[in-house]
Amino acid sequence: MSVTSIDYEEPNVETYKSVRVSYNFNKDEKVFDSGDFVKDWYDATKFTIHLDTQEFHHSNSSSVDHFIMDGAKFDTMYLTVEDGEPCLVTNHDEAMEFFVKEGTTPTWLELRELCGDKKKEK
Repeated sequence: MSVTSIDYEEPNVETYKSVRVSYNFNKDEKVFDSGDFVKDWYDATKFTIHLDTQEFHHSNSSSVDHFIMDGAKFDTMYLTVEDGEPCLVTNHDEAMEFFVKEGTTPTWLELRELCGDKKKEK
């Protein structure tokens, strides 16, 4: 089991510190604290999907909703596959959630580049 949370002093989103993933039934945790929420969320999500657990279940703590509701300037986009290619869309059920700077709509590759995770050439 793993849980993602956002460290900040509610309700002031300007106090953002990090995205934290607690896993192995809260015995372990990984902190993503680059200072860039978009990158930290991306890296935490990537870390989470690579966790090696027998009984995988993941959820977000209420701090994720609170951070956005408290006025953080980020929009949600979802990773899905269209025509066999990964892409980000603004509305999709059952897709992986990512955050982007408010008012932007990067492609999946652009988000990866923004987060320093360039696609490796074959």
